[in-house]
Amino acid sequence: MDTIVKIFNKALDEIRFRRKLKKMDNMWYFMGGSCFGMFPPSFYYTHTKEEIERITAEKVDELQKMIDNRKKPKACTHTSSCNTFR
Repeated sequence: MDTIVKIFNKALDEIRFRRKLKKMDNMWYFMGGSCFGMFPPSFYYTHTKEEIERITAEKVDELQKMIDNRKKPKACTHTSSCNTFR
């Protein structure tokens, strides 16, 4: 019986923790955190420091590749003083 109570309490603690993380994330989104931060607060509670550093580096590399692969507009060849782009 004691084991069942421990398992039940552990499950309740996990549910409470997940609800707390969800509430933190909702507040973060509501306050505009998604504009300034890469990840919501729950990410930092559920990942180790090494995982955070690795995932952040992957995301930065991914964004850098997107910037590098962006096509640059070609200059207009109508006249030498033309400033429009095609």
